[in-house]
Amino acid sequence: MANTNKIYDIVLFGATGFTGKLAAEYLLDRCRNEHSNIRWACSARNKAKAGSVLNKLVETVRSANSGTTAVSPPEILQADLLCKTEEEESKLRDIVKSTKVCLTCSGPFELYGKKLVQICAEEGVHYADITGETDFVREMILKYDKTSRDTGACIIPHCGNDCIPCDLTVMEMNKFARRQGFELKEVQIYEEHGADATWSGGTLATASYQMGKNRNAIEKRSFDPLLKTADGSKSEFITTNITPKKKTKTTDEIGYGASQPWVMGPVMVNCVKRSNALMGYSKEFKCGDSFLVREDSWGATLKLFKNSVILYAVILFPKLFGAIVPQPGDGPDRKAMEGGSLTLHGIGKMVNTTAASSGTSERDEIVEKTVKAKFRFNKDVSYLYTAVLLVETGLLLVEKSLSTGGKINGGILTPSTALGSDLTQRILREMDTSFHIEEINDEIETP
Repeated sequence: MANTNKIYDIVLFGATGFTGKLAAEYLLDRCRNEHSNIRWACSARNKAKAGSVLNKLVETVRSANSGTTAVSPPEILQADLLCKTEEEESKLRDIVKSTKVCLTCSGPFELYGKKLVQICAEEGVHYADITGETDFVREMILKYDKTSRDTGACIIPHCGNDCIPCDLTVMEMNKFARRQGFELKEVQIYEEHGADATWSGGTLATASYQMGKNRNAIEKRSFDPLLKTADGSKSEFITTNITPKKKTKTTDEIGYGASQPWVMGPVMVNCVKRSNALMGYSKEFKCGDSFLVREDSWGATLKLFKNSVILYAVILFPKLFGAIVPQPGDGPDRKAMEGGSLTLHGIGKMVNTTAASSGTSERDEIVEKTVKAKFRFNKDVSYLYTAVLLVETGLLLVEKSLSTGGKINGGILTPSTALGSDLTQRILREMDTSFHIEEINDEIETP
């Protein structure tokens, strides 16, 4: 990607939505001091609305810093992501060509993300989003993976809670196993959310859109695009989803609580599936992702049931319930988000690489060990820290494009395959987080 003649380092799309506002606020704050040299702008369909939102965010940042810091709103560029005319597409292309990185919070991404990914891929501009829509990712791989590899555009979906914590945890567990001379064969992820998790209007709108589309129209394929390698072939590294299909006690694995399937579990596993296909954890890898409830009680179950009812009511009866749930741009209050958290537990099995590579020969001594990881986020990850994760991903892309002269691997990638442990370390440095990984002494030897 050529970085010459770029007006901006980052252009943010979707700043009038709930998570987009949080991302814009974070960028305003980050660019006061540590990144005062970052040149960024917002792109919006409605310039007046975006201007009003950004002016309020400027005042919020100023107030949070006792009014002692000069904070100015970014430039607002105007474009429609739907691009219904050639003129609208030309406007969007000019914006993309003016920047090194595009960040977007504009969902549903199957509706508002396709043209932006296409243009970024064609123009060699890096891209990151917060999508949790696997069908969108599959389509982008089919259409633009080769183009983005050719131009050097690093396209990274899933750069929020969906799916950075899960994706990076599995990657770090794989690295840990490799350092011990072992192969990671299986990981079960347990996601433990603190406080009262709830939905934003944008999340509900995306869920409603996904359930309302005609799935019979989805094109039949010879293999899952998530398995597509750089040369277009099917990867040998296959992932099987092992998420339990019913509520399961986790006393042995975690020490407390119970886990159960949840709506985002398949999304997390599919992201790991893509990472395994590209990085090669194991040819017969197994991964699951469950929702962990600390207290296996009626109260905890009721909280989950309440959120599920809200979600499915909007999906199944949008006209009836759509007006009484959060609308796009609305979401949890700041106090609730500041008090939120995520503790992601990873329980993995690894075997010695000699036995793993040579099968089950009687001459091999198969040694299986358990590896445990814990990734802790001390604020809400669904929205507040999703915005932060997206921005930090974008800032890392900018830094890498400068330090390497723009030579970043292109393609439709995942957070782990694009940025690796550099992203993990950045999260630990810039956010209120911690990460711990260890081997558990329950070694099993099979002659």
